[in-house]
Amino acid sequence: MKALVWDGGPFPEGFSLKDVEKKSPAKNWVSIKTKLCGICGSDMGIIKRKLAFLADFLPKPIIFGHEIVGIIDEVGEGVEGLEVGDRVTVDAAGGCAELGVEPCDMCRIGMYNLCYNQAVTGGGVGYSQNNGGGFAEYFLAHRSKVYKIPDGVSNEDALLTEPLATGVHSCFVGNPAGKKVAVIGAGTIGLQLLQASRVMGADEIYVATEFEYQAELAEKLGAGKVYCLERGELPSLGITVDTGRGVDLTFEAVGSEQTLRDAITITKQGGDIVFVGMMGEATIDFTMINIKELTIHGIYGYPFKAEVVRSPFDIALEWEEKGKVNNKPLLSHVYRLEEWKEAFEAQLDKKKHKSTKVAFRYE
Repeated sequence: MKALVWDGGPFPEGFSLKDVEKKSPAKNWVSIKTKLCGICGSDMGIIKRKLAFLADFLPKPIIFGHEIVGIIDEVGEGVEGLEVGDRVTVDAAGGCAELGVEPCDMCRIGMYNLCYNQAVTGGGVGYSQNNGGGFAEYFLAHRSKVYKIPDGVSNEDALLTEPLATGVHSCFVGNPAGKKVAVIGAGTIGLQLLQASRVMGADEIYVATEFEYQAELAEKLGAGKVYCLERGELPSLGITVDTGRGVDLTFEAVGSEQTLRDAITITKQGGDIVFVGMMGEATIDFTMINIKELTIHGIYGYPFKAEVVRSPFDIALEWEEKGKVNNKPLLSHVYRLEEWKEAFEAQLDKKKHKSTKVAFRYE
């Protein structure tokens, strides 16, 4: 099968398109033929060493790609409820289930995103040498992390399920119902946080964007008020002035020192910051966190939600099926795997390409 492989080297020299062996699924696993795979900002953060810890941690060579829609083409022994031909998406997190061992304390309560054995699994899909990822024609997934796509949901809409599931998990952590909410950043994750906050009952939603086209998307998807740097607006000042004392809850969806500082500024006393964006080392003055008694929550993945006895993937797919969210405007660019350099360029230079979700399509 064809696969885009990263050897850990600098971008773009570290990548090569290769023919690699297609693996058959073991017991409790399935093989999936990739139809669409998105390029995640975290992938590029690793490749460009913005996330140096993860770049060093991951085994190499490796095949990225964890935002995936595909068709099951082989089913391993012991798999029930999934059949060849099923159209599916996958939860990319890896845990004890993938290792076939007794669940650790985190996996036992459904928080497999925080599995104590992640150093061994290396991640479920897109971050594991054994399983591969969506930057290839086929990959392997454990049966517990595979979700059938409802008939009424298109492949293109289902491609946005993984980032929407991140938004669902983030909203369970932040609880936007009845609150004034700010979302900093209007890339794919920021826009899905906006949609999840709206569905989960936020009172007012303020969105800070960098580019004009992102502001237009945020307005289309239900933001109450949008502040755009490209239009000469100052989001942190505007949100503070317009709310009077700041917002109750801020979702940071960029992953930078400046945007974390902005989140601290615009969140009112006793408020919450849900840090969804990922960044490496940073220098932050924590004085205002103390003085305002702010709480900062880290976010990683999309674990089972005991409150509703469901997973964020289940919830995201239900929202897509019932039309509660609009994923269509988010998929902006689609390329063949052979066009990976152009695809990465579109992902990296959002201003030039006006890109939101960039994806590979396999015919």
